Amino acid sequence: MVRVPRRLLSLCLATVMVAGVAPAAAPAALVQAADPAWTLPTVPPKCTTAQTTSGDVAGCVITLGPGLPETRGWPKPPFPDPENPTVVPWVDLALGASGAAVSEVQSALVAAGAVVSVDGQFGLQTQAAVMAFQTSHALPATGVVDTATAAALGVQKTTGGTFPPTGWKWLGWGYNASPALLDWEALLTSNAAQIGSMRPGSLRAFADALPLFEGFYAEIQANGYKITDGGTYVFRCTSSTRKDCAGLTRAALSNHAYGLASDINVAKNPQKTYYGINGASACQTPVVTDLPRWVVQTAEKWGLYWGGYGWSSGCSSPSQVKASVTRDAMHFEYDGTVDQARAILRHNVGPGACIQVVDENGVQTERCMVRTDTPAANTRIAIDTRAPAGATAALVNIATTGALHNGYITAENCAARPTGPRQWANGNVRVGRTGSATAIVALDETGRFCLFQSAAFHTVVDVQGYFLPSAIAPSGNLFTPVTPIRALDTKSSPFCASDSTCFGWGPVAAGAEVVSTAASSLIAVASVANITVVGPTLPGYITADSCADLLPGPQTRSNGNYSAGDIAVTNLGVVPSSTTEQGVQFCTYSSRQVDERVDVTGFFASADQGGLGYTALAPTRLVDTRECWTDPVNGVQRCGAINGPGAIVRIRAPAGASAVVVNLAAVDTRAPGLVTPSSCAVVATGGVASPSVQALVGGTTANIAVVPVDTDGMFCVTLSSTMHLVVDLVGTFSPTGDLRFVPVSPVRLHDSRPPA
Repeated sequence: MVRVPRRLLSLCLATVMVAGVAPAAAPAALVQAADPAWTLPTVPPKCTTAQTTSGDVAGCVITLGPGLPETRGWPKPPFPDPENPTVVPWVDLALGASGAAVSEVQSALVAAGAVVSVDGQFGLQTQAAVMAFQTSHALPATGVVDTATAAALGVQKTTGGTFPPTGWKWLGWGYNASPALLDWEALLTSNAAQIGSMRPGSLRAFADALPLFEGFYAEIQANGYKITDGGTYVFRCTSSTRKDCAGLTRAALSNHAYGLASDINVAKNPQKTYYGINGASACQTPVVTDLPRWVVQTAEKWGLYWGGYGWSSGCSSPSQVKASVTRDAMHFEYDGTVDQARAILRHNVGPGACIQVVDENGVQTERCMVRTDTPAANTRIAIDTRAPAGATAALVNIATTGALHNGYITAENCAARPTGPRQWANGNVRVGRTGSATAIVALDETGRFCLFQSAAFHTVVDVQGYFLPSAIAPSGNLFTPVTPIRALDTKSSPFCASDSTCFGWGPVAAGAEVVSTAASSLIAVASVANITVVGPTLPGYITADSCADLLPGPQTRSNGNYSAGDIAVTNLGVVPSSTTEQGVQFCTYSSRQVDERVDVTGFFASADQGGLGYTALAPTRLVDTRECWTDPVNGVQRCGAINGPGAIVRIRAPAGASAVVVNLAAVDTRAPGLVTPSSCAVVATGGVASPSVQALVGGTTANIAVVPVDTDGMFCVTLSSTMHLVVDLVGTFSPTGDLRFVPVSPVRLHDSRPPA
């Protein structure tokens, strides 16, 4: 299967189900909106190191630390410095000075290791830091930033130049989407789902910070506070300076430029400077706000500082004496480190809502998600398969759900990888549909593989078995391909439930378990079968397992997922089976009323009964009919020509292969059809073959297949309607293949959907 969609369609999201997890329920509204606004606030104590480390920060505040966010582990943004400015003589700065030059000096001091706030105010703290810097650089410790000190700090004073510089476009409120910000904005992610009144994409921040704002927005709305306007990312300087940053340094950047701040209900919560009334302290002047105290406390639970407490030290309580104070009641910001953000999120959502992500350098970190969160595009999730020692590959079923854009998934090694797009995939994802893809994935020495997703959606992984070297599992199982056996077809043949109740024909009732039986001379432990669901009217899933292990009721894992209105959905299963007097049997369970069809194409049985061993290969593209490819028999080359109905694509297998494991993808399908792999001899004689892919118009459909190879080293793929075909080789079965298969009753390994 390949990442083949060339156009991504934005469609409405349909309701979907994946086995074992019901749709999340909305939290009960506590409806605290009647609480009075908090007009005379008192600031809670500053969070201790123990609190920020644990993530339990309710009842305390994380206040702005020294330096810009990049000093706390966040990425460093570009800045609209004027082009070709003129350097002017330095003017000494001393105690009592203020402005952009002071901020630039403070930023340089922080970069040199000083602990000082970058606030543009030359106070005693800044003076002490200057003196310490001067002493360390053998300069007179005057506390005055003279020309020599400025040069040592690497700061200078300039004037003029072109502003905004090339690549920066001021929109009147921010520089968003300027060409100069293309790489910066690619670092941000946004809410994929609706959060109360907030539409998808309304909140943008770094992946480790976004869930804090998502959790805050979701919780206060669920508890009765109404949001009419809100957001996070705006690339600008602070509102107390110049928003367009003209004449300023990066020290004046707002936390909004990092996506680390949010404004809510601007008109009802304005930024204002308050003064004392009738000689009283400004801290006793009521704040203009509609925010009740519990909203602010909820923000603090998520690690967010409220601007209503005030800037430039603010008011700690109404009893503090100040002539004036600037309060920004609309504003909430995160001032902690990346690690603290992760700790807060984990504490609030619990470890069950956390996944392990791996960056392109192979570095693994934990990422936790709130209920409304979705793993973002280009996320790489580490999957622990719980494999037995020595296993080199696993057979898994990968389900995808909740996609807002078309995309693909790729199972790969978790090590560092070169930059650039993936060249192959294990499954393609469509908007509004839950899909499944079976895959044989290579494992590292810890039994782990990584699952890359090209778009934002949820993933679910179930393991069905493992491949181990013969030296470790000498009694492991080998594969025997067979001419496809129709083991079940409820649409046209009698079938029986697991309780021995039999029926004339389908459809099968929702929740019923039915038996598939295939004749075999082997005492098989697992059946390789194409499992097809036909004509679902509601979304659901199908689960296959041995009849003894498939317990009644909703299942905790699945072999395939389907959506309402699907004509038919097929997925390959390797299903634990038992051998009876009637043949090799296993059972299936469907969560909805459907017709079922099962074609058995092979069996796994103990090595003493003979068979083929598996060889895992690095995924290789064999054919992509959208590009140039050559027929291996007649030597005719075709380039980009779409295949018509009845087309047969002949493909050469690796030398010595008796069967190949391939990912098949139907692309640019013009009419519903089937993709049927088989030996070319079966095609020539009109023998029995089992369709592997149900090709649909409007999206890419794919499936894995195990295909017998003819003695001349060829296999064929037949197409029943007009479409392109992509074939990727994953592995081979042969008499010399060393890997043995050990099936397990399907076990859920991973589910990225946070618990309800």
